[in-house]
Amino acid sequence: MVVNFQWPWLGVIIPCVLIAGIGYGSHLFVFAAYLSNEKQIIFEVLLSILWFSYYLAIVTDAGTPPKNFQPPEGEWKRWCKKCKNYKPERSHHCKTCKKCVLQMDHHCPWTYNCVGHSNLPHFLRFLVWVMVCTTFVAVELGKVALKYYEDRNLPSYLVNKVEMFAVILLLPLDIFVLASILILFIRCVINFAFKGMTQIEVWELERIESQIRNGRIWTQIKKNYRALHGKELPKLVSWSKHSRFHEEEPELEEDDISDLEGYEYEIEESIEEEEDAVASSVVSKTETRHDFTSDDLIFPYDLGFWRNLTDACGSPLVWMFPWGKPRTSGYLFIKNEDVEEDQLGLPWPPDGGHQENLEGFVDELDSIQLEDLSEEGKRRKLMRIRDPRSTLRRTEWMNDFGETLDDFGVDLDAEDAENDHLLAK
Repeated sequence: MVVNFQWPWLGVIIPCVLIAGIGYGSHLFVFAAYLSNEKQIIFEVLLSILWFSYYLAIVTDAGTPPKNFQPPEGEWKRWCKKCKNYKPERSHHCKTCKKCVLQMDHHCPWTYNCVGHSNLPHFLRFLVWVMVCTTFVAVELGKVALKYYEDRNLPSYLVNKVEMFAVILLLPLDIFVLASILILFIRCVINFAFKGMTQIEVWELERIESQIRNGRIWTQIKKNYRALHGKELPKLVSWSKHSRFHEEEPELEEDDISDLEGYEYEIEESIEEEEDAVASSVVSKTETRHDFTSDDLIFPYDLGFWRNLTDACGSPLVWMFPWGKPRTSGYLFIKNEDVEEDQLGLPWPPDGGHQENLEGFVDELDSIQLEDLSEEGKRRKLMRIRDPRSTLRRTEWMNDFGETLDDFGVDLDAEDAENDHLLAK
């Protein structure tokens, strides 16, 4: 869960206190008596680099869209009501920075700045230098703590009480900071390097997968496909269901089916009859749900581990230097080759961040008896009952960690969802 402070400046003061307290406290009370002059100088150099990297993470702008930006054909045309400008793909308006941010990852309370396209390398370097310094401190303080244990039978008057108190206080605190930053760094690397995603896009993917599982997404998908391609959505075939590695979902137990009593509804929407032969390739909403799974979704910006990493942080020769920067513009992106196989044929996100009206999804009459439903229909009903998020709007939806778009700093009031539309190719 992203931390939010009532007084935002606390988010910068707390890291400063931790860096100064752990770094200079360890040096003053412990390292000065145990480390050689060379090691002490090395530590102070590392600490200075850490301060500088933190400064750059705070003051470097994440990047804003060009004025009078016009989205290319085949992309979403999204208007920001507060910036009075069109937003490029992957951009969002930050409620704290009060501007649109290119390739926005999240608003970081610890830097009082958005993490986005232009300052992601500085943010990652800051995390790296925090880990380097805290690892140094943990190793050296650990050696001193081990020495205390070995000398535990010595008289107490031979032990420096101030030094011991510093070790007892700073070592656990340092390990806590190291573990926290390591987890955050791993999460960032997994998202950016292995998936090619921002944290917001990971959240968006989870939301779309949820909508596919409960079947709610298809009305909007059909509408978007018709707007972009000028024809009805063709029949979708799941590659995973035809794979030799595919495992059939287990049948519902009797206890599960009994949970459905009183909730006997199924959303069944038939398409309009076509006068030509194209009709045979168009399917009903229920059929589309059955044939297409979340495994068939294609995220267009994942270019592979190495390409994702170098596009985000530049050449590996400058990764650890302050002049290392991304290779891309931040508002026009290359798509991966898998897009050609994308059955939905829509820009990301395929539903445009719009979720269909709840009326047809929630208030469907119990016109179909439970025994008349297929196993798939029963499963969807059970999912609808057990997951209360299935009826939430995008502005309210939360992932498994309880995070909403608001937690990442996105200003939902700046979005003009009613007027967003696709630019036909």
